[in-house]
Amino acid sequence: MTQNKIDKSPQTIQTMFNIIADKYDLINNIMSLGAHKYIKYKSIKNLDIKPNAKVIDLCCGTGDLCNIVKKLHPDSNVTGIDFSDNMLEIARQKNVNNKILYFQGDVTNLPYEDNSFDTVTMAFGLRNIANPEKAVEEVYRILKPQGKFLHIDFGEKNCLSRIYNIFTKITSKILTENNSAYEYLIQSKNIFPSPEDLIKDFERKGFIREKRQDYLFGVISSQIMTK
Repeated sequence: MTQNKIDKSPQTIQTMFNIIADKYDLINNIMSLGAHKYIKYKSIKNLDIKPNAKVIDLCCGTGDLCNIVKKLHPDSNVTGIDFSDNMLEIARQKNVNNKILYFQGDVTNLPYEDNSFDTVTMAFGLRNIANPEKAVEEVYRILKPQGKFLHIDFGEKNCLSRIYNIFTKITSKILTENNSAYEYLIQSKNIFPSPEDLIKDFERKGFIREKRQDYLFGVISSQIMTK
């Protein structure tokens, strides 16, 4: 999972997401024209989560995936982990009645035993981790046999993706005083491996490809892998 060098030190990432947390959802809604909500919903539906499943969302941010899982599967046991305390505080406020557990933690060193979860999800988080290989190894470790891993992030670097970059720059300058964080977003997505390369990386860690689904002409891609 080779990537060019940009600063992804834990302190840098934690500080950046703490700063942008209060406007994170607003800017996501504007930049994607609300499409990110449908993509997340559809991706969770594709998982076919079983009754009473134990589900954990890594790099959970403001809790979108956790909330979708709990709404679609009220009997599931849902946990969210993120590095940013400010993002987690917003997640707790959004999901106050949904009995979702949120913890601050490092996804490259998870405090769970092997084979603990039926499903692991991660959306727009892996490219922000300094050691993504270790994060994927942790996903595999905590998954039960035949458990599923859903990964969502930016996909193909096509014309629409380049238009998105320009729109992101304009939007972040208007709506936030810290548009450097969104400059980082553009850089990180531009150097992130393609969906097919990601799938190969996941397979090298022991996963079996189940499904790939692309959205917005390939700008966003989700992959479902089985342990």
